[in-house]
Amino acid sequence: MNTRPSTPPWAMFLVAVALVVAVWIIGQTMGQVLVVFLFSVILAMLLNPLVRFLRRYRIPRGLAVAIAFIGLLALVVGVIALVITPVRSQIQQIQGQLPHYNSEATVQIDRLQSFLRGHGIHANVRRGLVSFTNGLEKRLFQGTSNVLSYSLGVLSVIVTIVITLVASIYMVLDAPRILRLARRIGGAPTADFLIRAENTLLRYLRAQVLVSLLSSLSIGLVLWLLGITGIFPLGATFAVTFMTLVFLLDFVPYLGPILGAIPPIGLALLTSVTAAVCVLVAFLVLHETVRRIVPKAMADAAGVQPLVVIFGLLIGAQLAGVMGVVLAIPMVVIVKEAGAVAADHAVARREAAAATATAGAPQDPAAAAGDSS
Repeated sequence: MNTRPSTPPWAMFLVAVALVVAVWIIGQTMGQVLVVFLFSVILAMLLNPLVRFLRRYRIPRGLAVAIAFIGLLALVVGVIALVITPVRSQIQQIQGQLPHYNSEATVQIDRLQSFLRGHGIHANVRRGLVSFTNGLEKRLFQGTSNVLSYSLGVLSVIVTIVITLVASIYMVLDAPRILRLARRIGGAPTADFLIRAENTLLRYLRAQVLVSLLSSLSIGLVLWLLGITGIFPLGATFAVTFMTLVFLLDFVPYLGPILGAIPPIGLALLTSVTAAVCVLVAFLVLHETVRRIVPKAMADAAGVQPLVVIFGLLIGAQLAGVMGVVLAIPMVVIVKEAGAVAADHAVARREAAAATATAGAPQDPAAAAGDSS
């Protein structure tokens, strides 16, 4: 029986690249509408398994969808209510202490400047860093005083969230109909793609939440320990704020852990160089430890190579800024599953065609005569 070679990896890579470029072109023309639609699709895919689970107990689909979304909202509101009070008080405390932090930064800069001059390095570090800290203080006060702009921004976010939730609710309600329509229009490959994309996204989210939770809790514990031991006194004061920041930023691949480490290290630098080094070492050690405790969580769950993730991040940032970065890995996962399903079904069709051709081929006359004798 003749066997055809399976789809080569470079062909799957080209399919994935073509789909990413198509998403980029659509994003350039539709912008924010595409971002809201993608968020709605991803949220619907993540909640649909919970709805299917509830349906096993003969709960009507409408009620199951309501339970899933009310549970999600309750979880989000509960987490926000749990952390908002300490985070808000700690941010207000940071704002109130900005002049003190500015003077402490000036002292540390003078020490660094003296150290550099003592070693023959003539660099005016003081001017640049003092200008940076003064500008940062001014921008923070301006941001808190511009109530109108802040209110309009919050209103825009609320409207976007409401639209996303409503669209997701309708998608989950019509999920069986959407699956049947996809099977009718695109055949089995399209329905297979939707199921595989949903399962892969769910695995990725579970792994990412676990990694982010372990990272943030361990960082918060270490900062609290550094605070009560006197190495970094402000670490215990602002542990909840930094823990929340690390949890949220850890959802941004590669860049998130770096961005989450900058504020506590910068604040520790105002205390002493030793405190800053301790915080830096803690971030490096804990981040790597968590990533090894959860074996290859990101790569295994998403099934995507790091280089593809990096290109996805760049495209997402170009299309929609921060929101595009957040959507990058889910979109790369969906694109990867689309390419994999297309390749699998193409191979299956070629193998079926080869088997049919072999079965229908005329038999050798000599062999047939030998068989009859």
